[in-house]
Amino acid sequence: MSQGRRPLAAALIVAALSSPAAAAPSLTTDFNNMSQWLSHEMAQGLAFNAGSNFDPPREVKGYYVQPDISLGIGRIPLNKQTFPNVETPALQDTGAPNLFPSSTLFPNLAMHLRIGLPWRGDAYVRFADATTPSTYKITPTLTAKVQTNSYGAGIRQHVDIDGWATLTLGGHYNHVRGSTKLKGPFGVDAPGFHADDEFRGEIKWSVNSFGVDAILSKSFGHWTPFFGMGYNYATGTVLAKLELISSTFLVPDITGSASNRPEKNQGREIFGLSYERPTWSAFMNGELKAIGQLQYRSFIVQFGAALPFDIGRGPAIFYRRRVPEPAPEPVSQPAPAPAKPPAMPDPVEAAPRPRPRKKPAPQNAESSDFFFLR
Repeated sequence: MSQGRRPLAAALIVAALSSPAAAAPSLTTDFNNMSQWLSHEMAQGLAFNAGSNFDPPREVKGYYVQPDISLGIGRIPLNKQTFPNVETPALQDTGAPNLFPSSTLFPNLAMHLRIGLPWRGDAYVRFADATTPSTYKITPTLTAKVQTNSYGAGIRQHVDIDGWATLTLGGHYNHVRGSTKLKGPFGVDAPGFHADDEFRGEIKWSVNSFGVDAILSKSFGHWTPFFGMGYNYATGTVLAKLELISSTFLVPDITGSASNRPEKNQGREIFGLSYERPTWSAFMNGELKAIGQLQYRSFIVQFGAALPFDIGRGPAIFYRRRVPEPAPEPVSQPAPAPAKPPAMPDPVEAAPRPRPRKKPAPQNAESSDFFFLR
């Protein structure tokens, strides 16, 4: 237990013993106000995180699929200057803002699946997860177990600018939901008395983000730096609950709760660098809050790799189709004449019989000067 909390715990137990009816309402009011502050600060940071989409401008060819995966870290600042004024003297003496960190970091694992479109654009679906172990400490004595997931979808269009750069325009939707559980010891020490109490907290959120962005990129060999701006409109709710669990009946449990909504309009600066090869690419990019509360104090940095490949073919999925060339039309030719049947030989006619020739009549002797040839 920290030295700063021992006087606070002792003051709480003394206040409870002397005037419990007056002490409990004061502490409840302070815990409600602290919950209101915590839910507000977390709502703004979570709304900025919900608008993240890390847009390396690498183009995906039509009817191709590109999976990518990235690992990053984000920062959510907590504005101590707006911390509420506490009413309990013990909280005033020890400094109630010291119960909370000035900022918190969270890991982020994100995956995209992009599909190339035929008009030099692409569409994608997105899933991200951030999980911390139960021993993750945000202060020397306070642990936080974070579990949050997000999913979304979007579409992009690439446009050349006079041949020297590429402008990528995108529209995105993301939904983020999750929770954080806080836990830490809160020891009570007073003359002749000792108790081990516990400080607990729980934050739940459900945030939607609708965003647009414009990214300008220029390739230099395998390297492509890019820079752009993004805007997102956020909706949703963040709930916060703080508790002081007493280990003795002498001090009642203290509970405070509140809810808040994120600011609707937020803007970001996007910058990064990608290294591209014919079959894979790696990238690094960052997003910095430029419009909204706590400007330039919220950021997200990510590193990742992408591997484009042909999706393959099949009737049940989106695939690239090769249209066959039309077959040449057949040349029309006149129909062949029907074959004549083979000629039959003429029947043989019987040769006519020679007619008998009549013998000439015999001549008398006086006619012996004539010769007859047969």
